[in-house]
Amino acid sequence: RRDGRIVAGGGIELFVAMARDGTEAQKENAAGTLANLAINDENSVAIAAADGIEVLVALARDGTERQKELAAGALSNMIEVASGTHEGVVEAGGVAVLSSLAQEAGASDDCKLAAAIALVYLASSCPDLAADDTCLSLLLSRLDQPEENGWRRDSINALLALATSSSACAEQWHRVGGVAALQALARETAEEGVERQAERCDEALVSLGVRRVRRRTAA
Repeated sequence: RRDGRIVAGGGIELFVAMARDGTEAQKENAAGTLANLAINDENSVAIAAADGIEVLVALARDGTERQKELAAGALSNMIEVASGTHEGVVEAGGVAVLSSLAQEAGASDDCKLAAAIALVYLASSCPDLAADDTCLSLLLSRLDQPEENGWRRDSINALLALATSSSACAEQWHRVGGVAALQALARETAEEGVERQAERCDEALVSLGVRRVRRRTAA
């Protein structure tokens, strides 16, 4: 696989260095490559070992619009798949950077969403770190929209991770409309035959102290 060749050839260290010291175009390309590599847990650990978290946090803070979006996406992927990387993000000041990005008036919707997804994954991994209403609302808003570039899927996965974690606050979920959104998603996915996702929604609802959604049975 191409990813394996990149890692074996020292590519992760190269792309981290490029994201830090390259031209604007090189930084953007490197951040995108790191985001793709970070889908794999071993790659995420290697990125962290190469000081990639610090570089990505800096890029999410100081980069161009696209660089910020890709850097936030890379951090989100790392937190999702590799336990322990969330600690590095927190230590590198990532919470403040991502929170600012999620609420930045001039940022694009995709940029804000990438930051919000990363923050929700952080909250699901850190019991002492609560997701704020803005982040939850941004992700919940994607549930009512058609799939586009994986944003709806990524929002759903992050929301379900948070809802089933010890960080979940039922009162907050009710307040921002998250419980109703999960109930609607459970019905939608069950009707579409996506049973595993419907089950995950039910697990999230139970974790929030809400009854499972009653399934329609065939006549």
